[in-house]
Amino acid sequence: MQLELVEPSGWIHVPLTDNHKKPTRTFMIQIAVLANHQNGRDTHMRQIKIYTPVEESSIGKFPRCTTIDFMMYRSIR
Repeated sequence: MQLELVEPSGWIHVPLTDNHKKPTRTFMIQIAVLANHQNGRDTHMRQIKIYTPVEESSIGKFPRCTTIDFMMYRSIR
């Protein structure tokens, strides 16, 4: 999927679903800035969040990460 934004500001929601509104299954998501905007100023992506639906696995549902140890590593900086 390719998305072109003109003068983006704030949060941009990009749905990652197929034609049947089912989530796209993927191993990697690549985000590339192909051109700067506003007369060549650098483009900054300050935070990227990807949410996935909770699915059952072969061993059942995954437990919620509620301990401090789990919460320290739940996002990438």
